[in-house]
Amino acid sequence: MKSKIVIIKPVFACAAKCRRRAMAGLLAFTLILLFNQRSYAQVDGPASHLLAIKAAADSSSRQNPAEKIYLQLDKNTYTPGDTLWFKAYIFNAPTLGLSAKSGVMYVSIVTDSNLVVKRLRLPVENGLSCGNISLKELPAGSYHLVAYTTWMQNFNTDNFFRKQFTIADDAGSNWLANYTCSAVVTDGQEQGRVKLILSNIYKTPVAAKPVQLMVMKGKRKLYRQTIQTDEKGLIDITFKLPAKPGDLRIIAADESGNRVNIPLNFSRPQDADVQFMPEGGELIAGLPARIGFKAIGLDGRGVDVKGEVLDHNQQPVAAFVSRHLGMGSFNMLISNGENYTARVTLPGGAIRNFPLPDVKSEGIVLNVNNIDTEDSIKVSVSATEKITARGDDYLLIARAREVVCYGAVVSFKNGAFIHQKISKKLFPSGIIHFVLLDLKRRPLNERLIFINRHDDLHISLSTDKETFATRDSVALHLNVKDALGNPVAGNFSLAVTDDALVHPDSLAGENIITRILLTSELKGDIEQPGYYLNARNAQSGQALDELLLTQGWVSYAWPGEKSRPVYEPETEAAIRGRVLNAFNKPVKATKVAMLSKSPVLAAEAITDNAGRFMFNKLPVTDTPAYMLKTVKNFNVSIVMDDAPQPVFAMTATAPTTQWYLSSDTSLFNSVKNNRARQNLLNDLPPETHALKEVKIVAKKIIKGSQNLNGPGEADYIFDEADMEKAGKQTWLSFLQEHIPGFRLGIITKPSDFNRLELYHYGALRNTLMEMDKAGAGAAAANTPIPILEAIPPNIVWYMVGRQPIKLIVDGVAFGTVFINPYIDHRISFNDLKNYLQTHDAEDIKGMEVITSGKYADNYFRRFVSADWKSTLSSGDFTFIELTTRTGQGPILQSTPGRYLYKPMALSLPARFYSPRYAVKDKAKHPADLRSTMYWEPNINTTADGKASLSFYTGDKPSTYTYIIEGTNIDGSLGYRYGKIKVNDHVSP
Repeated sequence: MKSKIVIIKPVFACAAKCRRRAMAGLLAFTLILLFNQRSYAQVDGPASHLLAIKAAADSSSRQNPAEKIYLQLDKNTYTPGDTLWFKAYIFNAPTLGLSAKSGVMYVSIVTDSNLVVKRLRLPVENGLSCGNISLKELPAGSYHLVAYTTWMQNFNTDNFFRKQFTIADDAGSNWLANYTCSAVVTDGQEQGRVKLILSNIYKTPVAAKPVQLMVMKGKRKLYRQTIQTDEKGLIDITFKLPAKPGDLRIIAADESGNRVNIPLNFSRPQDADVQFMPEGGELIAGLPARIGFKAIGLDGRGVDVKGEVLDHNQQPVAAFVSRHLGMGSFNMLISNGENYTARVTLPGGAIRNFPLPDVKSEGIVLNVNNIDTEDSIKVSVSATEKITARGDDYLLIARAREVVCYGAVVSFKNGAFIHQKISKKLFPSGIIHFVLLDLKRRPLNERLIFINRHDDLHISLSTDKETFATRDSVALHLNVKDALGNPVAGNFSLAVTDDALVHPDSLAGENIITRILLTSELKGDIEQPGYYLNARNAQSGQALDELLLTQGWVSYAWPGEKSRPVYEPETEAAIRGRVLNAFNKPVKATKVAMLSKSPVLAAEAITDNAGRFMFNKLPVTDTPAYMLKTVKNFNVSIVMDDAPQPVFAMTATAPTTQWYLSSDTSLFNSVKNNRARQNLLNDLPPETHALKEVKIVAKKIIKGSQNLNGPGEADYIFDEADMEKAGKQTWLSFLQEHIPGFRLGIITKPSDFNRLELYHYGALRNTLMEMDKAGAGAAAANTPIPILEAIPPNIVWYMVGRQPIKLIVDGVAFGTVFINPYIDHRISFNDLKNYLQTHDAEDIKGMEVITSGKYADNYFRRFVSADWKSTLSSGDFTFIELTTRTGQGPILQSTPGRYLYKPMALSLPARFYSPRYAVKDKAKHPADLRSTMYWEPNINTTADGKASLSFYTGDKPSTYTYIIEGTNIDGSLGYRYGKIKVNDHVSP
C-alpha cells in the first residue's frame, strides 16, 4: 500500500531581514501566520505552543543576549621571551553585531592540566579590545588561551573562546629526533618497536654515543637501558607493550644534559574507535535512515575507513567510506527485529566489527536535506504505524543563534510521511538547529545543518609592487566591500609573519568566520575547521553536513529562572558589593565610604533595599586598592559581588608536535632564531649554545613569619610582592602553579589497616599512589569523606610528590581549628580544600613551603604527635607555613564594617615595535630577528571601505604570510589570507 505524502503547514516563518548592503545579520523577524483561518482563528491548540516558544526565545534574545568572543593571535607558535599579541572581538550572539553589553573581558593562559598560569583583565570598548602577554616566565610546552566576559559565565562555559598555542625552547637540548614506532607480535607477545635517530640541530648524527633510554607509561617505567647509537645516530629497541598503550613516551638523554621526550603513538587497529550516529537520533524499524559515522585514532585525530553494514545473518545491507577526517554517511532501510554490525576496514588493512545503535520498534525519523546549490531545505518527518494511528500533533521548530526562525505543527493524521520545502532566505548564515518536540515540549529528534548565504565581507589587500627587498618599506592598501560590492566601514586586525620562522596558518585553520559561525556552536575539538567553509573545495559542503551529523552542539540559551546565575555584565571598572548583618541579612540605607590613596579618591554610596552599593567611573590604575568602610561598623560585614574565576575544563585536542620532532622547518628555524636572539642580547656569537643562566639571589624574608628555622629557611619562599602579584589567585591555585609535584593523591588502606594505623603515615607511605586526574576531580568534587565509625579505605589528600601536606598558619596548625577525628586528628579533605580555595594570595604576607628533611626537623618535632614518630621521619611530610596580615592564625577575619578591596588591575596594551630603516644607515641596525613582522590590532576603514598602513621587511629573503580579520557594525565578518615576497636581489 502506497503511503500518503502530507505537506507541513508552517505556523510562522521569520525572515532574516536584508538591507541594501546585503544581509546585515540583524535578525528582524516578521510573523507570517499561514494556518487555515477556520482551524486556527484564535491561534490556539498546538499553534499556541509554537507562538509561546517563539515569544520566550525572542524575549530572552532581546533581554539577555549571549555573547560570542573571538581572538586573533599574531601566530600560534612562540619561543621563550616572545610576546603574544591578540585582538578581541565580542559579538552579540543573536545578531553578530559588536556587543555593547560588556566593558571588561578576561584572558587566561591555561596549561593542559587546567592550571591557570596567567590572567589578564582588559577594558572593552564597543565590543573590541586588544592586548599582549609576555611569555618570558613560561616554560616550553603546550598551552590554551581562554577568553570570556563575566556575562558569558551565565551561559555554558563551552561558549568561551579557546585556542591552543605552543612555546618551543631548545634549552637543555642540542638534539633533533626522528622516530618510528610500531606494534609487532613475537612468540604470541605484543611488542613495541621504536627506531630512533638522533642528530644535533645542524643535522649531524649523534654517532657512537651512549644514550640512556627510558620508556614511560605515565610515571611508571616500562623499560630502561643505556644503548650506544650507531654511525647514523640510530637506536632500535623492542619492549613489552602494555594492554592499553596510551600515554606512552620514550626519553633519551646523555651525560651532557641533552634530552628529548617523545610521545609514542602505536596506531593499533584495536585502539581506533568508530561511532555511528543516526540522523535525528535513533534507528526506527521500518523507516529509512541516514547514518553518520566518525572514526578516530588513539591520538584523537580522524582516520580514513571504509566498510559495510551486516544484518544478523552477516549479509551486507549497506556500504560506506569516509569522506574527510574519518567522517562520512550512508543511507539504509531499517528492518524490524534486526541488530546491525559494521565491518570496518581500518588504516593498514585491519578489520574490526562495531555495533550500530539498537533498533527501536516505534518512533519518528527527522531527515533534513540541505543541498548547497538549491535555495530550499527539504525536511521529511516519518513515523511508525502506532504513532500515526494515535494522531498526535508535534512541533517542528528551527533556530538560528537561539532565535526561532521557523515553526510548524506536524500531524500524522493524514499520512505517515510528511515533506516540506523551507526557503533558506528565512535563516541567516550559520548553524540551524532543527528540533521536533511533542506538545509537552520534550525534544524527540534533532538535526543541525549549515546555511551559507555567502554574505561575508570581501577583503582585498594590495601592495605597490610584487616583490620587496630586505629592510624595504611595504605599503599595504586595504579595501573592504560587502557581498553586493558596496564599500564597508569596519574594524580589522592584521598579522604579518615570516614563513621561515612561523608555520603559516593555512586555509584549513580557524578564523573569525569559522569560529563565530561554526565551531563556537559545536562541542569538542574540530579538526581543520577552515576546510568546511572553503568554497574552492567541491567536497567541503558534504563534509560539513557530515560533521554536523556527528558533532554535538552548544546551547547559548539563557538558563531557566530557577537555576539562573546572577552575574551582571561588567560595563566598566566599578566596585560592587553588599552590606550584611550578623545573620547575613542585607543592611539597607546605610552609608559606605570608599577611600583610595593612589590615585587619591574619596566617595560615598548608600545601600539599596538589598544592601547593595556601587562605585563606578573609577580611573585605570596599575595597583588598585580601595578601603571600604560603613558608617555602622558593629555586627556588619562587607561582601564583594565579584564573579568567581571560572573552572576551565579544556577540550581534548590532538597533541602538538615538539620542535625537535617536527618536520615543520619553520618551527625548527624559530627555535634556532630564538637562540641567536638571546645570544646577541648577551653579546655572544649567534650559533653559541649557551648554558642556562643561574641567578644567585638573596633569600626572601617574610616579615612576621613564624618559621621555626628562622628567616628565609625553607625550600620555597614567596614574599608579599609575590602575593601581591598573584592578586586574586587562590592559595590552591598558587600552590598548583608554583610548587613542583603539588597534586591530589590517595592514601590507600592496606589489608591489615586498623584505626590506630591511620595516624601512622609510615605504614601507609608505600601505598601512596597517583590519582587519575579525572578521578581525582570527581572524588574531590562529588565524594565528601564522611565522618563514620569505619575508616574510609581511600583518603583523598593534597600532596607534594608522595608527601601529604600539613598546613601551618602563623605558627598554628590548621587542624587545631577545624575538627574532624580522622585526618590530621582534626580536619577532613573538604575542610582543607575549601580553606585553600576560599582565600586569595593577596590575603597573606607570605608562604614558605618545606619539602626536604633539611628544613622539616623542627616542624616534625613541633607538629607531629609522639604516637606518629615511631614510624615517620621528617621527610615524610610537606609543611606549608602561611603568614597572614593579622598574625592571628587560621581564622582570617576582616574588621567589622571595613574591607580592603584590591580588584584585578585592567591591562592596557603595549605598542607593537616595528623598526623603520633608512637607506643610508641600514648597516647600523642590529640583526632583525623578528618572526612577527608586523601587528596592527586596530585598523578602521572609512566609508569608502579603504585604509592604508605600512611596515618594513627583515634581513633575509623569505615569504611572509598576512592574515587580516574583522567585522563591520552590522555583524558581517571578513577574513583574508595572502603572501608577500621578499627577495634580496630586488632594489628598494
